[in-house]
Amino acid sequence: MARRLVGVMIDCERAAIGPAAGFWSQALGLPISDPDEGGDGCYALLSPGPGGLHVEVQSVEHESRLHLDIECDDIDAEADALEAIGATRIANPRQRWWVMQAPTGHRFCLVRKREREVATRPRRSSLPLRHHSVLIALVIDCPGESLEPALRFWSQALGRAIASRDQDGDGRYGELATGPDEVFLLLQRVDHAARVHLDIQADDLDAEVARLENLGATRESFLKRWWLMRAPTGHRFCVVRQQPAKPGVRQNTWGRR
Repeated sequence: MARRLVGVMIDCERAAIGPAAGFWSQALGLPISDPDEGGDGCYALLSPGPGGLHVEVQSVEHESRLHLDIECDDIDAEADALEAIGATRIANPRQRWWVMQAPTGHRFCLVRKREREVATRPRRSSLPLRHHSVLIALVIDCPGESLEPALRFWSQALGRAIASRDQDGDGRYGELATGPDEVFLLLQRVDHAARVHLDIQADDLDAEVARLENLGATRESFLKRWWLMRAPTGHRFCVVRQQPAKPGVRQNTWGRR
C-alpha cells in the first residue's frame, strides 16, 4: 500500500503520563481510550481524531515536541524511498519502526500498518451551550528563506498534492491536500527551530483560551488573529478562529458551569 500519514505523537519530556494525557484529552476533546498502552507508564492512547487520526501521548527523555507517524507495509523499503528524497535514518528501535529526519529538520517515524481505527464522535457537554472547538490543523514549522523545498519534500513524503504554495501572498504559508474529514496539513516558514504544532479552532476565541487556561495552559502572545499558547507539557500550540469549512470534522461542544 502507499504510505500515508496515520497519526501524531505528543512527546512530553519526563512527564507523568496520567496528567499529560489528561491535559491533551481535555484540550482536544478526545477521550483517553488506553491510559497505559503497553503497561510501562510511557504511552497513553487518545480516541481517534478527525479522519481517524491516531493521537498518542508519550513520556520521553528528549524535549517536548510533536512528531508525525507515517504508516506503510514495508518500513525498510519506505526508508529507502524517503532517503532518496532527502531524509536520513536516525534509529530503528527494537526493529519495529524507523526514526527518520526530514531535510527540513523534523523527526518523524515510519511505522507498520496498524489496525484501522474509526473516528469517534467528539464529546458533547450536557451543560448549556457555550462554544465549540476542535483539533483543526497540523502545522509543520520550517525555518529557511523559502517554503518550496519543504513543500516538495513533505508532498512526496506524505503522498499529498500541494494545494497552495503561498496562501496569503507573503511566502509564509503553504498547504497540502486533505479530505473533508481530515485536519488541515499546513507548512509555515518560521524563524525558530523546526517543529510541528497543533491548531485548535474555536468559534469563541476568548472562551476557548479561558477553558484551556483552566486546564493549565498559559497564554504566550496574540498574533494577528490567533493566540499562541503553551501547554503544561511544554508544547506550544495555537487557538485560531474559524477556518474554511471541513464538513466531515465534528466539533466539540463545551458548556458553562
